Amino acid sequence: MSLVFLSGPHGSGKTTLLDRILTEIPDTLFPELKTTTSKFDVEPRDRRLLKICQRIIENFETMQIAEKNLDKTVIGNRCIYDNDAYTIAYHLRGWITTDERERYEAMTNDLYLPALREPHAIVLNPPFDVVKRHLEKRWQEKGKKWREGDLEYLAAACDAYTTFKDRKNVHYIDHEIDLAEDTDIKKVSMWFESLKEEPVLQ
Repeated sequence: MSLVFLSGPHGSGKTTLLDRILTEIPDTLFPELKTTTSKFDVEPRDRRLLKICQRIIENFETMQIAEKNLDKTVIGNRCIYDNDAYTIAYHLRGWITTDERERYEAMTNDLYLPALREPHAIVLNPPFDVVKRHLEKRWQEKGKKWREGDLEYLAAACDAYTTFKDRKNVHYIDHEIDLAEDTDIKKVSMWFESLKEEPVLQ
């Protein structure tokens, strides 16, 4: 089975890339989950804990769907890398202490199933000015999500995602997806093909 997660900071272009993947790469599936996504409009310490638990449940459900769709490349929304990145960002922003960061990181590693601790993932992390431009457009249309107006927080998240650049199972994209070109989608497609040569989940 092929299971790939799509990761990156808010405003990195994940939805744009996902739409292109589903349109242009055959046998791909982005499943609708039964797990309910909540906004968790609470203080950072509580929110980080709740988001870790939510992501674990979502990822487990996505893995179960992938096990039933062996002929597809199943795309999951966010994964353990996102939990790690935002824990780092909260710490960089001063919202959680070093002890809390270490506790959240340990809890994340302990609670994730081994098969989901180092998943295959596309990490989309363009320069911060691109992220900011994307978000400003979204804010005009849909308003701001939790603390998105805090630019220091957004910059910290972008910085945190750079830690995954050299991970073995990560396809890292450090620029804005160009809708007029097909270079990025071709590289993603080739990467998907290479994953079929190996067991994705052990």
